Amino acid sequence: MEKFSIFISSSDNYSDIWDIFFDLFHRFWPEYNGKIYLQTQKKNYIHKNLNIICTNIGNIKEFGASLRAGLNKIEDENILFIMIDYIFMGKVNHDKIMEYYKFFITHDVDSLRLVEEKFEHYNNTECPDIKQCLPPAKHRFFSYQIAFWKKNKLKEMTLPHESPWSSEWYGDKRAHLLPLKLYSIKETIQQPIPYDLRGCLHRGKWLNNAIDFLNSINYKINYNQRGLYTNEYKSFSTYLKLSVKLKLDGIKGSYWNLLKLRLKK
Repeated sequence: MEKFSIFISSSDNYSDIWDIFFDLFHRFWPEYNGKIYLQTQKKNYIHKNLNIICTNIGNIKEFGASLRAGLNKIEDENILFIMIDYIFMGKVNHDKIMEYYKFFITHDVDSLRLVEEKFEHYNNTECPDIKQCLPPAKHRFFSYQIAFWKKNKLKEMTLPHESPWSSEWYGDKRAHLLPLKLYSIKETIQQPIPYDLRGCLHRGKWLNNAIDFLNSINYKINYNQRGLYTNEYKSFSTYLKLSVKLKLDGIKGSYWNLLKLRLKK
């Protein structure tokens, strides 16, 4: 069976949590012995128990362009995409990961999500854990992680000028037009990689869920370095700024890309 690499979406600004992330990675997934590509600008990082390759893409401003540059550094065509601010919170079910990856390969899937986000339209498959999404629901954010991806398909889903949010917003619409061969584990199935979908950081500060978990396993860190996020997770001002950003990125090229895809159909 073809190999897969792991791609950790990060930046040098998160270097203070690399030890935390990878300590927990090794603790909860000791069976994994493949390559882990860590997205970095100029910094390098090593972990004594893991095979980490830093992408060192340089200072690229936009998320989409930097993501593409990082993907170009990966030798394998198949990747498991994970973001650095989502720490593992329990034992990874390695056998299930490999079972799902085999399905990903044998069914020529573009993306297989290892979490479920209540996709409204789907077909069942011969695997009782997995459903085919038809396609992602409109007018919502389509998260790229945590999921197996064909590397080149993920590049196609992300335009160079886009931010993480606009990439997922317009990427959802692109998924309809390509169309994306998207599969997901079912909502009733336990996640093979346990973590909280809220993440562990918001606006660069620690969320309570991560603090409670790290305290529960006696992992000591200095929370004062980043501080604690105590405001509302969502607010009107956040919504307004995001709305403006989405429209600007649309004008920069996302709208025209969607139009081009529609004309091809």
